[in-house]
Amino acid sequence: MRTGYFVALIAVVVTGLAAGQGLSGKKIALQAGEQRSAHVPLALPWEGAADLDGVLVVREGTTGKLFPVTLRDGELVFVSEGAMPKTAHEYTVEIEPDAKGEHVDKVLIKQKADEPVVEVYIEDVLFTAYHFSNDNKKPFLWPVNAEGGVSVTRDYPMAPIAIKMAEDHPHHKSVWSAYGDLRLAGGEGVDCWAEGGNSGFQRSGEVTWGSGDAYGWIRADNVWEDKDHKPVVREQREYRFYATPARARLFDVAVTFTAEYGDVLFKDTKEGGIVSARMRPELSYRNAVITNAHGDQGEARCWGKPSPWCDFSGEMPDRGWLGLTVFDHPGNMRHPTSWHVRQYGLMGANCFGYSYFNEKPYNKGLIPENGDFELKQGEGVTLRYRVYVHNGDVKGARVADRYADYATPPDARWID
Repeated sequence: MRTGYFVALIAVVVTGLAAGQGLSGKKIALQAGEQRSAHVPLALPWEGAADLDGVLVVREGTTGKLFPVTLRDGELVFVSEGAMPKTAHEYTVEIEPDAKGEHVDKVLIKQKADEPVVEVYIEDVLFTAYHFSNDNKKPFLWPVNAEGGVSVTRDYPMAPIAIKMAEDHPHHKSVWSAYGDLRLAGGEGVDCWAEGGNSGFQRSGEVTWGSGDAYGWIRADNVWEDKDHKPVVREQREYRFYATPARARLFDVAVTFTAEYGDVLFKDTKEGGIVSARMRPELSYRNAVITNAHGDQGEARCWGKPSPWCDFSGEMPDRGWLGLTVFDHPGNMRHPTSWHVRQYGLMGANCFGYSYFNEKPYNKGLIPENGDFELKQGEGVTLRYRVYVHNGDVKGARVADRYADYATPPDARWID
């Protein structure tokens, strides 16, 4: 497992192998749920740790297949291949020798040269990169590659695009987190969604990262500021990128807001998405199929409607169907979230903009009339999501099952 950090545009990478003392030979029982699971990240508590020469894996008892492991922050995480509904499985933890020290983590995360960019490679293939230069108004992930190395998100404004009609909304940067109306007590609204002259900033502080076999991670400490760089709210973000097949990439996003600078109000507005994506133009407009967990399709039926997940898919010439889904964690406040989703390619998970979303007739009575949310000084709130980058349409990619894997994963526990 490799780790790194970036402070004041200086990066340090620390390498090492870690495995839990006494883990070798321990057994794990897995009981599958109602759905057919596939490539599910599973976490078990494990506090003991020691530096050992080897690579940590778990072996499935019947097939003998090996599955990658990341040991970090008091957890052992492995990505199981999946299981048929209601089946039982047993795994054994093993330490594979690495006598020559040649092991390369399945999810390798590293800084790009001396730039404020951290790249994510899964099985030696670039998946995405985190851009956090303070020359930008906010950090973002770009590209976000599906199988074959094609990004499902838009390249503009980071790079030129062939379809000029899609050169709009330059603040829509691939995959990002943002909100359009934040207010300190007694203050004016701060726009950390748009990027005009009066908009605010998301200033990057410390950024740390690490590689692993089950997942690698990036953790960022940001401060959201007004147009004059006065701090409004602290935001800590963590991405976990899992070692899943290229046709079905998964990564988790956890965003924590802390009111360090006074009471802060998230004022009701549609202009926001704590996880937002702007799809590439070939997967947008008339090529796009927007689908939510209720089976509704299209902007008119999905915009503003509460749903556990929302998917944006389309058929790309010479590539077939590709898509991106955002899952709302069932433990999030105001779950299921509402969606700021547009046919031209925007999708954002927004649990605050109720007064706008209530304009839709089907939302009457479903959500409150106003979505204002206040954090008192010293308080914090964490919002969690999973992003699924997939081949195929919603049915072919089994999006509903993958959400069930997230919301109600198979039960995995240590066997005493």
